[in-house]
Amino acid sequence: MKRHYVNLNLYYWLPIWGYRVPLIFSKIDGWIGEPGYWFSKSDTEKHVTACVEPSGLCFEALMEEEEWKNWISNFKKIAQDILGYKVGEIELGEVGHEPEWIKPELSVLNDIRHILDSKSPKETWKYLEEIKKDSLTEIEELEIDKMFFRGKHHEIHDQLVSGFQWSKHPSLTRFLFEQIKSGNIPEFEYKPVSRKAVWALADIGTNKSKEFLKELSKIEDEQVQEFANKRLTNWNKEISRKGRMISSHLPFPQRIRLEKYKDYNSRIPENGANIIAYQTDEHIVLYQAYKESIAKYAVENQKLGGASFSYDRMSWIKPNYLWMMYRSGWASKENQERILAIRILKSDWESILEKAVLSSFDKNLYKSHDEWKNILNQSEVRIQWDPDHDPFGNKLKRRAIQIGIKGNTLKEFGQKMILSIEDITPFVKKQKLYVDLNDLNNLELPREEIYEVNNENINIGIK
Repeated sequence: MKRHYVNLNLYYWLPIWGYRVPLIFSKIDGWIGEPGYWFSKSDTEKHVTACVEPSGLCFEALMEEEEWKNWISNFKKIAQDILGYKVGEIELGEVGHEPEWIKPELSVLNDIRHILDSKSPKETWKYLEEIKKDSLTEIEELEIDKMFFRGKHHEIHDQLVSGFQWSKHPSLTRFLFEQIKSGNIPEFEYKPVSRKAVWALADIGTNKSKEFLKELSKIEDEQVQEFANKRLTNWNKEISRKGRMISSHLPFPQRIRLEKYKDYNSRIPENGANIIAYQTDEHIVLYQAYKESIAKYAVENQKLGGASFSYDRMSWIKPNYLWMMYRSGWASKENQERILAIRILKSDWESILEKAVLSSFDKNLYKSHDEWKNILNQSEVRIQWDPDHDPFGNKLKRRAIQIGIKGNTLKEFGQKMILSIEDITPFVKKQKLYVDLNDLNNLELPREEIYEVNNENINIGIK
């Protein structure tokens, strides 16, 4: 083995070090779970180490020549795909001193870098009001928000901490605790920023955030003590507002709560044909994908209708979020650019299922093919069991249900049964970024459960 040294243009001044660079590290062969180390931490064994310098990301390695060439070539390829600009060695003339963007939508990172470097209060407002962050993951945005929050040259701390409170992301837990404890948060008038930061910490709603609140209740700052003690006293009373959920105009108890995909995947059966849905004691959430005009009318009027919607055709509803993502291409397919979450009573849901007929013949449910065909032709509700899909669209062994409704049943559903309609497209598009980056560790989705049918007259092939 021989030693190798390379310097790549992972620019230290770009805001890529909180999310994108760690993601790159995790995808490279030999990573041992610590930033900047692959294969081994021993200097005498095969290893690769990396450190950040003003000139870029510097590598030192002990490997065989051919293996090293393949390893660093793969690193460049993966880094380029994730960072969105050409990655190479400045010394060899492969790249320059400024990023050469391959994915123009990510050049917003350079715009943010200029605002951070400016140290200008006026420029800092542009980060909130003008910078388009659609191409950035939520975690990435939060990491950049933290960078701004640490700054003392501006007055957007209140807006930033409002965003933290809205997000409730667990990755904020230690950051908020340390900022509050430090006493360095710029205050305006009666210390509202620290107060809101304490509340944001409480709203994360995890055991860790509660532990940190208890620590804050004992520090010397009497105002922070008061804020922390109030949140601890009201912890159970405020439980409905805690934890991750999709942003919504609905009251907290009715908002769709989230979980990590890996947790969802460990709970939901790999096989079978079950109704998998987001639900409360009384309600179930169903999904539909529509073009802009139909979705706009539905959200504004809280019912289905308008000039673009037809009650003369069959409409399909889906309780399974991932199946909806597969069907709509994560809100990217034509005429499926808007994803609606529709909440109805479970009793109404079962009244629809009671009318349902399978779209294909099942000898265990129907006496003959002719009987099934006759019932199917008369029914206003049709059931299809299709393969469920993972976030990348790959088929799974388990089946997912979709329900086609038409006629009076569709009118009942669209005009009378609906309790609320939410446009969850912004959430869907943010989560799609994790899928595009092959980062399923951070992917979140509605916390769905297997739906247990109560109506004995419903027989739709659940297995």
